Amino acid sequence: MKGRPPADLKGEGKQQAERMGYHWTDNTDPALPFDGFMYHEGAMAAVKLMKVRYGPGDDCIIEEKFPDAVAEIRSLPVPPHVIRELWLRTQNERAYRRFYILPGTTAEIEENTKEGYRNPHYREMYWKKAPNRIDIPLHKEGGPEG
Repeated sequence: MKGRPPADLKGEGKQQAERMGYHWTDNTDPALPFDGFMYHEGAMAAVKLMKVRYGPGDDCIIEEKFPDAVAEIRSLPVPPHVIRELWLRTQNERAYRRFYILPGTTAEIEENTKEGYRNPHYREMYWKKAPNRIDIPLHKEGGPEG
């Protein structure tokens, strides 16, 4: 067999989290349906990794496509300030699509510049013309002048 051996999904997820500046801790309880926690000084997330054969499409509503996985993530016994995420990787793409799993809805993460994450299906022109777009000015520590 030629080529490198296939990597396991948890190992890839851990590498991706560490590239974004997080620390990764594997879930050691097999009764809980998630793969690990990723955390840094300001945030913590419970992450479930999934690998599927075909992509869900550009306008996917993840709770309709994978209702069992979303329900499992929502039922996790973690405090409400812990973010819940579903990371979806298809067979042919080398990138994850990340979804926030909130109590009443879900949201696909398009871009997060602080983490260096950009969704492979990011629709830049759509968001540049979004009717409710706002720019939030961020200030450095020390006040408005930085």
